[in-house]
Parts: sequence; C-alpha cells; structure tokens
Amino acid sequence: MEIVFLLIPLALLFLAGAIAALFWALRKDQFDDLDNAAWHVVFEDREQRKHGRTKTSKEQDKARREHHTANHQARQESPRDDQ
Repeated sequence: MEIVFLLIPLALLFLAGAIAALFWALRKDQFDDLDNAAWHVVFEDREQRKHGRTKTSKEQDKARREHHTANHQARQESPRDDQ
C-alpha cells in the first residue's frame, strides 16, 4: 500500500511532463507540416540525379528554404481538403 503513495505522484509527474512536451511541440510548430517533410529526401535525390550533379550545401539550404516557403504559402492560401 505504501508504494501507491510513491507511484501516484510519480505518474502525475510523468503526465505533467508529457503535457508540457505536447504544448512545447505545438508552440514550436512541430506538427505544422507532417506530409511534406518525409518527401523532401525523395524529391531532392531525384532532382540531383536528373541534373547529374550534386549541389553544394549552401545551394541545398537555399533550395530547401524556398521549397518550404512556397509550401507554407500554398497551405495558407488554399483551404484544407480534410476539413
């Protein structure tokens, strides 16, 4: 019975930590773009093979930022299909 006095507060601390982590992730927009992030690797690899050359890291960063900005603007301009 004494273990319950330890386990209940411990479980509440874990719950508070999980809720804090969830709100941190929401504030930092971690759930903002779940679909496109997984496809960046595939599309970048295809583009590199198509052009037959590798980009420098600065060029890759610039292309990634432009792609992310374009996707973000398109999401804001168009209504969501799943709602």
